[in-house]
Amino acid sequence: MGKIVVKNLRSYAYHGCLEAEKKIGTYYETTIWVDGDFSKSEKTDDLNDAVDYEKLGVIVQEQMKISSNLIEHVVARIIKEIEIQFSDYLLGFIKVKVVKINPPVKGDVPQVEYIKEKRF
Repeated sequence: MGKIVVKNLRSYAYHGCLEAEKKIGTYYETTIWVDGDFSKSEKTDDLNDAVDYEKLGVIVQEQMKISSNLIEHVVARIIKEIEIQFSDYLLGFIKVKVVKINPPVKGDVPQVEYIKEKRF
């Protein structure tokens, strides 16, 4: 078993329950962990046999473009899309963390984050 980690993929998006959040937007950072049996790609050295981390980044960017009220919803969509696009691989789990930078809340809160993991 191995693990691919894509850390702190930066996006600018328009998520939130407040109307201002959907108009102004803010920065987000997404980290993805994909655990699975990568022995085939280890042997073949072929990108076609691997979980391509560029595709993981594209999934994140595409899902971040879809405005949501809650980052929980965004994370669930990212996990679902990874599961669909990499259904041919023996995955152990997918874990996604989305961090909202400088959320508009009372107090000095530099970030909030939501983390979800799906095991297979």
